[in-house]
Amino acid sequence: MYLPRSNIHRILALTLPGGISFGILLYALISMVVPQGGASPSVAFVLAFLFGGVIGLALSLAVWISLRYALAEARRYAALVLQADLPPVTDQDPLVALRQTVADAIAAVPQPPVLAILAQRLIAATDRDAMVAAVAECLANHVAARGAVLLLHDPERGILIPSAGWGLASVNRAVTFDIDGSAVGRAVRERRAVSFSSVQMRSLLAATSSQALTVTSWPLWVQQTPLGALCLIIAGADVRLNEAQQQLIEQAAALFTVHLQTSVYRQWFDREQRRLSAFEQVMTSVIEQPDLERALVQLLRIAADVTDSSHGTLLLIDAESFTIRTRITLSGGDVLPLNLAAAPILKHGLAGWVLRTRRGAIIDDIERDTRWIPTPGLELMRSALAMPLFHGDRPLGVLTLADSTPYRYSQRALALVAALAAYAVAMMVHHRYAGIIEPPEITQARQLLGMYLAPDVIRDLLAHQAKAMQALQPQVITATLLYACLRGVDRLTDVTVHQLVEHIANPFHTECRAIVYQQQGAYVAIDERSFCAVFGFPQPRFDDAPRALQTAQQVQVAIARLRGRWRQQFGADLAIAGGVTTGQLAVGVLGGDQPVTMAWTGAAMREARRLCQLARNDEIVVTAAVLKTTQADQFTLDPLTPVSLQNGDEPMDIYRLASYS
Repeated sequence: MYLPRSNIHRILALTLPGGISFGILLYALISMVVPQGGASPSVAFVLAFLFGGVIGLALSLAVWISLRYALAEARRYAALVLQADLPPVTDQDPLVALRQTVADAIAAVPQPPVLAILAQRLIAATDRDAMVAAVAECLANHVAARGAVLLLHDPERGILIPSAGWGLASVNRAVTFDIDGSAVGRAVRERRAVSFSSVQMRSLLAATSSQALTVTSWPLWVQQTPLGALCLIIAGADVRLNEAQQQLIEQAAALFTVHLQTSVYRQWFDREQRRLSAFEQVMTSVIEQPDLERALVQLLRIAADVTDSSHGTLLLIDAESFTIRTRITLSGGDVLPLNLAAAPILKHGLAGWVLRTRRGAIIDDIERDTRWIPTPGLELMRSALAMPLFHGDRPLGVLTLADSTPYRYSQRALALVAALAAYAVAMMVHHRYAGIIEPPEITQARQLLGMYLAPDVIRDLLAHQAKAMQALQPQVITATLLYACLRGVDRLTDVTVHQLVEHIANPFHTECRAIVYQQQGAYVAIDERSFCAVFGFPQPRFDDAPRALQTAQQVQVAIARLRGRWRQQFGADLAIAGGVTTGQLAVGVLGGDQPVTMAWTGAAMREARRLCQLARNDEIVVTAAVLKTTQADQFTLDPLTPVSLQNGDEPMDIYRLASYS
């Protein structure tokens, strides 16, 4: 049966057919009891229909009057109870007017002053936990809140950190949300509310719950500055808040933000004030400390304080031997002994990495970075910061800070630690630290040996001062020499001296010196086209001869690469020739109190030069003495005609060294 939309029409649609049916039924009953002989059936039916219609209209009128009376009584009673005037009725339909009356009465019911109560509780709150509890408890009467957590924004690190909680919420400061990379962080940045399931935000729950929960995050902003987010944990899965609930939470969040900003700004101000006071302390008491070690301990404590670090270490190293001289740590004697920790830390750890790269570094999460080496006896760290200490090009040590929470350090913290590291170097210079001020004889040895030996060989040698001084004393050693010269330079008549030095001599010596240094030999530049590589200085080694032969082969390969470039530039083909021998070599310093160079002379030098003269282009000639300490199958050697290298000497066996295939 079709029912019209209007309620009064619905009344008529129900009562009028009912009255007609009742009239027909009643007329039929009367006709059966009192028969009427004169009337036809059609006339009787019409009379019954009219009688039923009158009854139906009477019923409709009775219902209409009843509804109007009920409407009037409902409005009167609502006004009496609520002590308020209801809005006038806008629809004459009594059923519509009744629904409007009920809605107006509900709207007129006085609501409890939620925001006023919340404001009073926020004023009385002494910490952030109390503030979050006040907001959550006030909202719990209107939203099925089971917990709440405050995610506070750290602008230096760009992350959200749990700061306070209530109910089912967990305040684990090791949990962080990136302001740019996480969903909740992006919602805060875009100033919009967002909902998550309890599975997605399980890190914010105190314990795993079988109850279905929804986490709704509300952004907290002050003008153009984000303070964080208020996350409500609501009972139910995929809860959707109605408009009134959303408006209430938004108003409560705005009120909460007003009270929270004072606490946050005070925290930021106190942090900057503490940092400023720390640097003032460095400028006054620390830098004037007469004892260097105590001054460095104070500086380490200040560095840990300004970065909120729970652990700090200052390693002072020996620049020559690349070993740790001293370790200053805030953890006392609970960490691994120095002799056990030094080697892996400087070779594989974060300290060694920053020394090699000469720049500070931050590890946001140690569990995802292999540069951090865990130290037995030290609590589990999650983030670290390291800053190298350099005086010019000389490494002095590493300042390392660590903490048990991830994402502890920011670029601002790195800059602060860099400034403190500069103060540490200044204090070490002021106290004439031994690692900076080296003895004059060591400086002279560094300058002299730097002309012939690789930097790592010099560093290892200067780590033992007695060996360094012994290397500079006049002495006769048994060494293996490679003497090599570049042939064909005399044919370059159109080449200027500048072109000869820049395009031929410099590349020639650069390539050959790098090869000799790689093989741990001493490089003696004879002139712009010749050099001598000495293997056995400053200390002889069992593999001097094999290293000399390997160097000769590698020099051949390097010169073959340079020949193509020289052929294009100058139109001449230059070749290499060399000789390798083992014998006595006299080494010593020439000069008085100011030594300037070292002398390299002796029978081995003359024999190597003579072999180089006898060799043909692109040929390396080797004496039999070199083969005594070389494995037979290590190199390919072709015998040549024996020759006498000096007047009156017996001819000796010589060989041609095969180049690399």
